[in-house]
Amino acid sequence: MVNSLTAGLLLCALFMINAVAAAEVKIYAAASLTDAITELADTYRQTHPSTQIKPVFAGSSTLAKQIANGAPADVFISADKDWADYLQTRSVLEPKSRVDLLENELVLIAPATHPLPITLDKNINLASRFKGKLCTGEPASVPVGKYAKQALGFYGWWDAIQTRLVGTEDVRSALAFVERGECALGIVYKTDALLTKKVTVIATFPAESHLPIVYPGGLTKNANPEAAAFWQFLQSKAALQTFARYGFKVAHQ
Repeated sequence: MVNSLTAGLLLCALFMINAVAAAEVKIYAAASLTDAITELADTYRQTHPSTQIKPVFAGSSTLAKQIANGAPADVFISADKDWADYLQTRSVLEPKSRVDLLENELVLIAPATHPLPITLDKNINLASRFKGKLCTGEPASVPVGKYAKQALGFYGWWDAIQTRLVGTEDVRSALAFVERGECALGIVYKTDALLTKKVTVIATFPAESHLPIVYPGGLTKNANPEAAAFWQFLQSKAALQTFARYGFKVAHQ
């Protein structure tokens, strides 16, 4: 009886020690990073079993505002520089930890069942080339939407298209609208378009048509040592090779 009680107490003590030892890292990352970060978090857990990686994915604007309002994030990765700047100017993101991690491309897509013969040419009228809506991120706040507005403006298409534009909360929502055929066209990142066979890439917007699509990230002021270690892991050669498999490019730092 005594031995059983002692063994039980020892097991409880070991459980409590393990619970205390387990570290939690909350990473808030742009929705376009969902698949790559999820895979990398699983990979990291294999060699760091006591570290719990808890990713939160959404539009960069949504995440930045949540963090600014006190959400317990340790790492933040944005799909543009504006929202990283937003947190840095509020002394939430540690400047010394900030790194431009990745780059992406902007593409025009259509449902795979209804591809459209559209070329990127300032001499054509895009609005007359399709019926229905064009989906992308909300141009006023969501990075992909801001890039899309710049690209449409570059070709002189913005004024005619904006009344037919559906602005979503993040790039994955825009992709889903096009997959379901609810939007005849969409503007998303190349990495998102590569994830599904339900859309067709019609064209890739040239780099000069919009600001560089850069993913800056860094540690928040409340980040723990485990978060710093995971952030370093995401910058490693192995992690960058994983990002590359999903279509991302290493940012020019």
